[in-house]
Amino acid sequence: MRIFEIILLIISTFFPFYISTRNYRLNKKTVLILIICILILHLVLEGYRWQMFPSYLIILILVWCLYKEHNFFKGRWIRKIVSGITFIIVMLFGWAMPYILPVFDLPATTGKYNIGSQYIHLKTNQEEFITSKAGDKRELNIKIWYPAIINNDEKEPYLNEGERLGFASKYGLPKSTFNYLDNVKTNTYNSPSVAKGNFPVLIFSHGYYSNASGYYALIEEIVSHGYIVININHTYESTGSLFSNGEIKLYNKVYDREHNNKEMAEMIWNATENYKKATNPKEQFNAVENLIRNYIAAEITIRWSKDISLVIDELEKWNNSSFLAEHINTSKIGVFGHSQGGSAAGQALLDDKRIKAGINIDGVQWGPMIDTIMTKPFALITSEWDNSHPNLNVHAYHNGSSSDFYNSKILNSGHSNFMDIPLMINLQFINEAGTINPNRVYKLTTEIVLQFFDMYLLDTPSNLLDLKTKYPELEIELMEKNQ
Repeated sequence: MRIFEIILLIISTFFPFYISTRNYRLNKKTVLILIICILILHLVLEGYRWQMFPSYLIILILVWCLYKEHNFFKGRWIRKIVSGITFIIVMLFGWAMPYILPVFDLPATTGKYNIGSQYIHLKTNQEEFITSKAGDKRELNIKIWYPAIINNDEKEPYLNEGERLGFASKYGLPKSTFNYLDNVKTNTYNSPSVAKGNFPVLIFSHGYYSNASGYYALIEEIVSHGYIVININHTYESTGSLFSNGEIKLYNKVYDREHNNKEMAEMIWNATENYKKATNPKEQFNAVENLIRNYIAAEITIRWSKDISLVIDELEKWNNSSFLAEHINTSKIGVFGHSQGGSAAGQALLDDKRIKAGINIDGVQWGPMIDTIMTKPFALITSEWDNSHPNLNVHAYHNGSSSDFYNSKILNSGHSNFMDIPLMINLQFINEAGTINPNRVYKLTTEIVLQFFDMYLLDTPSNLLDLKTKYPELEIELMEKNQ
């Protein structure tokens, strides 16, 4: 919480009791002016947000009581008890809401570059399978994060209108719910000039039904070290895409109901139950083999891999005639992603020869990987899954790799720890993060990502295994190569 929010909460919690006591001696008009000044300073310097409404309400009642020189709690004892209980309930919400949904600080970046971003509306000739409209073609909203030169440029707001609307729609909340995010200061500037140089490219794929650019804590740090990150918004399968023409395309719930259906639920159930009954690795593999190949997520993995290749198809053109002209090193392309996007990253590494290396961040590797061998540098970063969760990746990657393959785990972390969610929602059982400090996970993850791509895109000598001594919560191994 911010300083004036805390002051207002303290005033609204204790002053109603204080001005109702016989020992109250302060000049009420002086206190009235002081409280009004603090409220104004809060609104001007920090900005209004709805989470503070309970405190605002108590402050307004308190101001009225001071102006009229009334006690806050007055009347017979029954009325005082009812008023007191109501007050306590209001103030519990008053303290809880700003704490649970804070105006948070993104981690400061440590690289030498400032960060800029711009959007590209990519129209393709690929058929759009998710909508039922005949002739509909696949369109992608691409956010480009890049090293920048800053000249009186303004920082961009945290999440655009489409992402905020989609996030609100996902949880059935009013459109204005996330307006308070205007108070979150990003490290990214809106459409500045690209810094001098020729930069390697990392293509990022988000998690399923999540905010496509809700990964500021990771992406800003990576870009500050001299990478262009192309952040794909997978249309109809993120929370929302805002296109340059103002159109917003939200997550397609109709398609989800039709395809993520009873058959898929039964497939998961049967595989999980058979996995629990398995007594050896072979029986475990047999239990989940069909699931890994044919679950709906395998179809999504293949489709998103094609999205990644569609973006790579554009790089030469963007490097010749766009704001990125002569700044893209088209020979140094990596891919990484989170959750479903991590699976897509692994699949794209198989599908597209132009990609040199890839990272799967806490994603199950659905689809064809189970039938092949990895031939390019690859890293798997996972959270600490519950022991009851079948380790599908052991079987998805069972054929191993003929190249460097790193398998790592961050202890005490959860699936959302790689997103900004633990910063946005400060309550563990809601945000699905682990017990580890969120900033610790961001720092560790970005170090792995940067060292990995520095090695395999920029040929910078490094040893990822050395990170174990720096981070006790990291388990990491270099898998034995399968020749």
